[in-house]
Amino acid sequence: MRILIANFPWCVEGQCGVRAGSRWPFTAQGPATYLPFPFFLAYTASYLKRNGYQVKMIDAIAESLDEESFLERVVRYKPQMIIAETSTPSFEHDIGIALRIKERLDTICVCVGPHATVYARDILTTHPVIDYVLMGEYELAAAGLADALEQKRDIQYTEGVAYRQGREIRINRPGPTLKDLDRLPWPEREDVPLYNYNDGFCGLPEPHVQMLASRGCPFRCTFCLWPQVMYQEHVHRRRDPRLVIDELEWLIRTYDFKAVYFDDDTFNVNKPYVVEICNEIKKRGIHIPWAAMARADLMDQELLREMREAGMYAIKYGIESANIEILRRCKKNMDIERCRKIVKETKKIGIRVHLTFCLGLPGETPHTIQESLCFLRQVDPDSVQFSLATPFPGTELYNDLKQNNLLKTRDWSQYNGNIRAVAGTGELSPADLERYLGQVRILQKNSSR
Repeated sequence: MRILIANFPWCVEGQCGVRAGSRWPFTAQGPATYLPFPFFLAYTASYLKRNGYQVKMIDAIAESLDEESFLERVVRYKPQMIIAETSTPSFEHDIGIALRIKERLDTICVCVGPHATVYARDILTTHPVIDYVLMGEYELAAAGLADALEQKRDIQYTEGVAYRQGREIRINRPGPTLKDLDRLPWPEREDVPLYNYNDGFCGLPEPHVQMLASRGCPFRCTFCLWPQVMYQEHVHRRRDPRLVIDELEWLIRTYDFKAVYFDDDTFNVNKPYVVEICNEIKKRGIHIPWAAMARADLMDQELLREMREAGMYAIKYGIESANIEILRRCKKNMDIERCRKIVKETKKIGIRVHLTFCLGLPGETPHTIQESLCFLRQVDPDSVQFSLATPFPGTELYNDLKQNNLLKTRDWSQYNGNIRAVAGTGELSPADLERYLGQVRILQKNSSR
């Protein structure tokens, strides 16, 4: 079977989108400066290749392909199956592309990703262009579906698949959480424009590459998409540190990358594991700057020193709000005073700091926004990111807002936390939150000059 793994193009009226690989899909004016590596798609491609399938991967967003150019590439390849990752804000756009593909090719269309996971039944009921939906982490389900179709087996025994049987929609039981990450081969890198991917906060040297050492997060933040929808369980799973650094060495040697970013959900969940990673880097004499996404209140001076000695250049901390009550309500439950101390200690030890803030979480007021801005002035990070709280379907935040009739729209294209608020907070309307986002971004630009 010839299979295409696809990240469809997504550009509408000058707004270009970021979808696969992003925990908060969004659009921005012009080409995105932030472009995450599409790990689920890339692992699926390499896993299917190892299982003997002819596989091609096209990341139209990374290649800046328009729809017509992308469609021409698809038609030339003539895939018998297409596996495409969708998202909430891009969903209707993605369905339109799938329709254009089906007009030109007789192929099986498979939809994957968080939005597809939540709305598998609705998608198959409403959109006949979609033949199958894979739910959650989909690498193993993709191989299972391909095997079943190749061998003409009954699909009902393939875990993690939703499909039609006559007029009936069938939702198979979910597959187990992938506990052994080393079961997967390294993600597909050869078919995609590797140097176009970018998460270069704090001036991380270029070109840099994104990697995963672990998956999952034990914490239960109500707004966080992947742990609640893609992973099914709040379990932190880790690769063998030696294999992680094997991959890192191969990427540096093969592609001459100048830095590495570990895009783990929460890199520092397990302190001994991080120390093992650091020791492996030092033991092999690897001298390359690297960065990671971590939780500030799990950090301590000893771990900061270990990481700095191993070459850590920068770290991304998700703060989201400096207000204790907001952190409690969204189940972030961080000690903000400890975070304040850790950010300062991180900078003092020589590691650059990027902070993320999310405006519009439940309980947000003009006063709590000022608290976050005051926190920023006190800790003075090297860079900062502001976004609007986006209640993606499947998250506890979405369910709570829906239950309390606080969602202002079901137009999925508006669920775009870079520019739109789809729910207010009582004191602040969606328009108020969008105005505040504009104001803090102006402050951010002025402070960086």
